[in-house]
Amino acid sequence: MQSFSTAPFNCVIIDDDQLSIDILNSFITRTEGITTIATYTDPIEGILAIREIDAVDLLFLDIGMEVSGIDVAKVLRAHVRYLVFVTGHEKYALEAFAVYCDKFIVKPISFEKINSAVRDIFRKEKR
Repeated sequence: MQSFSTAPFNCVIIDDDQLSIDILNSFITRTEGITTIATYTDPIEGILAIREIDAVDLLFLDIGMEVSGIDVAKVLRAHVRYLVFVTGHEKYALEAFAVYCDKFIVKPISFEKINSAVRDIFRKEKR
């Protein structure tokens, strides 16, 4: 059974575009209760690291990468508490929910979208 810290939540970002990671991370930095512990532009490197950590509260994951984010999610779902897809490919929404994602955010992202997704996840925690 996984154990997770109470607050703040930790998160990892996997996206093959460093600019997208930087923008997302800047929004996360402004969001209370969550801290980025690692970012990866290489999905395989991200998979290996998260399997080693095995206590990631939130994974922000792109879909359109050399290794599909859907496939990454299938491998990592048991290692992360909450899964949030952040992608420019809304056509993959059904597949994303089939791998039990908690949120699906379509790019371009904004602070409001990220903050709202995190707040919704925090509300789930309080139930």
